[in-house]
Amino acid sequence: MIQSNPTVEYVATRFRTELSELYPYREIEQMLTMAFEEVMNLSKIDVLTVADAQVGEPQIAKFEGILKGLKRQEPIQYLIGHAVFYDLSLKLNSAVLIPRPETEELVHWILKDDLPHMPRIIDLGTGSGCIALALKDHLPHAQVFGVDNSFDALNVANGNAAANDLQVEFFHFDMLEQESLGFMDFDVMVSNPPYVTPSEKAQMDDNVLNYEPHHALFVPEEDPLIFYRRIVDLADGHLNKGGRIYFEINRAYGKDIAQLLRDRNYAAVEIKTDLNGNERMIRASKV
Repeated sequence: MIQSNPTVEYVATRFRTELSELYPYREIEQMLTMAFEEVMNLSKIDVLTVADAQVGEPQIAKFEGILKGLKRQEPIQYLIGHAVFYDLSLKLNSAVLIPRPETEELVHWILKDDLPHMPRIIDLGTGSGCIALALKDHLPHAQVFGVDNSFDALNVANGNAAANDLQVEFFHFDMLEQESLGFMDFDVMVSNPPYVTPSEKAQMDDNVLNYEPHHALFVPEEDPLIFYRRIVDLADGHLNKGGRIYFEINRAYGKDIAQLLRDRNYAAVEIKTDLNGNERMIRASKV
């Protein structure tokens, strides 16, 4: 329990002490910053400059709830109910994956590309809507769509669109079961699909494995490219000539996905590494 009438410094010290055996130091500091921003609207610098300020009882209760959740290794983004992605504040719950910095890099790659003035864009497997909403935020003239096979995820995405006043059309679509998107056509098709194989579970952190939705993470061991292949099938019928596919990828399968695209007569296939040097993105153009 956090003591009665603690100071900001005491709360910070308590977090660091109780989490020290569960998380790396840098991760603890990131979570601590997020907790103080959520509970007291204090920045990282504020926490240092008002270290002697007292924390009120309602705030103590919130800190205790966050600390207990973190000790269960529950992701802090679920505990505080939101995350920042490409300068957008997005509400989150356990129906959707927590957006990663690598996905921000994918969005940045798309935004710096030479796209049509009013591109039609679809995000396949949109989850929280993070990719679709970030693209719409920076490409206001674009028509942006997002699809997912989870109605719970679509509720989150629609809520994020409303909260950020962004006009993105989200609708239900199951990539593995439905064969067509009707008469829709696009200049950009983007996806961060499930791509983790069951054998990789041993390398995953408990806060991901125990709390984030498995249907958005895992693919069959015997068919790790199942979603990429299906999206290329969809692109054959819905991506305009000269249009581009962008994928976030499992670093273990970059060359396989690139070959899949080349075999299907896509050109200018490029694998891009993330800031950590891992092959994490791929782009191709429809001939």
